This record gives sequence, structure tokens and C-alpha cells, in this order.
Amino acid sequence: MHAPTAAELLSVWENGLRQGPIDHALGLLEAVYPEQSAEALAELSIGERDAHLLRVREVLFGPRITSTTQCPRCSERLEWESEVAELCVKEGRISNQELCVEAEAYRLTFRLPNSRDLAALSDGKDRSNDRRTRLLERCLKEASTPEGEALRFEQLPEAALQAMIHEMDRADPQSNLLISLTCPACGHCWEALFDIVSFLWAEINNWAERTLRTVHLLARAYGWREADILAMSPTRRQIYLEMASQ
Repeated sequence: MHAPTAAELLSVWENGLRQGPIDHALGLLEAVYPEQSAEALAELSIGERDAHLLRVREVLFGPRITSTTQCPRCSERLEWESEVAELCVKEGRISNQELCVEAEAYRLTFRLPNSRDLAALSDGKDRSNDRRTRLLERCLKEASTPEGEALRFEQLPEAALQAMIHEMDRADPQSNLLISLTCPACGHCWEALFDIVSFLWAEINNWAERTLRTVHLLARAYGWREADILAMSPTRRQIYLEMASQ
């Protein structure tokens, strides 16, 4: 894993201003894992991709995560904290190999969803209202009866599709990370989905805006170039910033 410099991370952030969440995730991974091709990173299962992003988050901002959410019952705002390691799902086995499941006398062979699949469903070309159905259809490789008769996707009953979804969740549990929460105001308990892509990008956006303000103030105070300021450690930048404000 390559720890990006401040200049490299700002470049990823700048490119991301014109992109969506899927490109945000892949852009970060490409910067941190330069030894892997963009194609290979895009073909990671969603859970494996998110597991990598959790490690990226730890490298960039440390092992402790603090987030806020809203109680769905009383609308109280609450804060929760966790270690990155606690958010890395241990059970299950993430795999990009073929998966098989049998249900309702049907045999289904399929693969796990990846970023390419999500991009195909959000680029405007897929006009289907049922994103779940389209995603499952993209991931299905073969479907057949016990006698070996090949079936089309639309011939599969809901029970077979539900079995396919269940097996996907079992094989790639990191892709659906739920946080157990309790509201301190009303005592309501629920599970909230934690999206590392949007969470991490929000942190990077806040960091980038703070960093650019620091560069602006130091460049104005000392006449230094942006590259020289970014090459400094965060500690040195902060010390110079405090002296410049005196």
C-alpha cells in the first residue's frame, strides 16, 4: 500500500470534484495501490473494495472513526465511534470466483457484484426501474433445472433470486456493513448502513479545503510555492500558520 502525499491526495480530490461515488472509490484505490491495474480494482467485489477503503481510511486519518446519524423514530442526532478494525468483517469469505446456489429446484451460477456493475446501473444507460433485478441479471452466469435445461433470467422465480441474494451476502459480508445503534433520547434500537465510500470522501473533502486554506495563508504570508508548502509535514505547516497569524 502506497501512502499518498498531500499533493497526490489533493490531485485525487480535484479529479473527484467532477465524478460520482464509484469513481471516488476507484480513484482512491488507484492512488494507494498503484501496482494494481484500474481494471483489476474495478472488478473487486463491493465488499473487498470497501475493505480496502477502510484500510485507506486508517492510513490517511487514523484508526478511530467518529460519525453522526439521526434516530429514525425521534430524529435525535447521535454520535457513534468505532475502531476501523471493528468495522472489518471477519466471518464469511470474500471471493471473485463463481458461486453456486440451488433453490426451488433451480441451480444458479453467478459472481459477486463489483464497481463496474454499479456504474452500469447509474450511468443513465440502464433505464430499468428495478435496479436489484438488473444487478442480479448482470451477475448471473448460468441458470438451469435439475435436468440441465438452461433457463433465462426472467424464468427464475423470486425464491431463487432471494437465494442468490442470500449467498451473495454470505460470501461478501463487508458489502452490507450494518452498525447497531441505540438512541439515548428515546431508547430506539436499529441498524444503520455504514457507507465507507461517502464517509471517507467527506473526510477527504474537508481535509482538502482546510489544506488549501493553509496553503493560501502561508503563500500570502511567506511567498512560498504550493509544492513547497505541501511538501512540509502537517506539524510544520501548522507551526508556520500559527506564527503567520501572530
